Amino acid sequence: MKNYTFQRKAQEPKKRTIIEAKKNDELKKHQILLNIISNGRLVMKLHMDRNIIYKFSANLFFVIYTFLFSLSFAQMMEQPKALKSFLLPEKTTVSENISYATGVNGEAVTLDLYKPKNSFHEKLPVVIYIHGGGWTEGDKAIPENSYLENTIIKLVEKKYAVISINYTLINENVHFPKPIEDCKDAIRWVRKNAAKYNFDTNNIGLFGCSAGGHLSLLAAYTNDNEFVGNPELSQYSAKVNYVVDQFGPTDLNKLLFTSVGKLPGAVLGLNAKQAIEIRKKIIGEISGFDINMDKRKTVDYFKTISAISYVRNAVPTLIQHGNGDEIVPVKQSKELHNKLDKLNIQSFLTVVEGGVHGFRTTDQKSLDKIVDEVVRFIVSQKK
Repeated sequence: MKNYTFQRKAQEPKKRTIIEAKKNDELKKHQILLNIISNGRLVMKLHMDRNIIYKFSANLFFVIYTFLFSLSFAQMMEQPKALKSFLLPEKTTVSENISYATGVNGEAVTLDLYKPKNSFHEKLPVVIYIHGGGWTEGDKAIPENSYLENTIIKLVEKKYAVISINYTLINENVHFPKPIEDCKDAIRWVRKNAAKYNFDTNNIGLFGCSAGGHLSLLAAYTNDNEFVGNPELSQYSAKVNYVVDQFGPTDLNKLLFTSVGKLPGAVLGLNAKQAIEIRKKIIGEISGFDINMDKRKTVDYFKTISAISYVRNAVPTLIQHGNGDEIVPVKQSKELHNKLDKLNIQSFLTVVEGGVHGFRTTDQKSLDKIVDEVVRFIVSQKK
């Protein structure tokens, strides 16, 4: 396991703008939430098992921000949404909004394809990128001036085709397994269209961040007959050679403390009860079950959509995770890495010292090291 000591980005001078005013409002909400968590933690310690509540409190940021403010991650709050990359169309041949699946309402689920310029005949190994966003938001667009943009450019320079996909997002009416079915259908789509786009089907891998890391691991570790989406693609294999996971949750039961079942909101006060309702909502939107009524069904179902359950079928894995992550604890990545190591499955874990969720506070030099490690790992897996 590698442990990098990375520097945080220097703060840039701030201008008083509309964006800053909105940001300050959100930061005030952030402080209120910190008080909610602090008060809830104090009361819960008096009434419930200390170890369970510690885990609940440590992860409460994820539950609150996902549904209360419709943001992917709390640690991204201080930055406005980035613009779409303008470098990728300059550096690569881009084909956008290619339909590969059908959504629950009949809408097209699409992907963007980045290929080397003037690569007309050579077969290209394929990397499929799966975005994050708490399974509820986000899209395939690559932000400008981001380490993701840099990763794709470097892979294309090494003669890879990189595909960035959308997938069905969950809500109160749409649950798993639809997101993972879409992700596996994207792999099948690559094989179906190999001749058209000159894909090398012997060299396909997955790369995902946060919720996309979870989906990448799950897609990489599960069998072809699991999570089959479009019947027209079912004849094609969804197997991949490797997976890159950045700060993705590996065990949903531990992330959302489903073993606790119903939490005693009556003893926790109004603010804590609101947080408990948010936890109930996110569990329901993922699974379709009410944790208060169907604890056992929820726990059992979460096992089927957690990568930790499929380690015996795993492929070579690179994991990168910051130990300052308050959204998905780095312990989730360490547990997966340890299980893979015990099974003698190739696995690399890099812990980014002080790295938060999304590596948002990591300096550019350190981000370049992260990118280079991803590219080296992917190239090393080529057959």
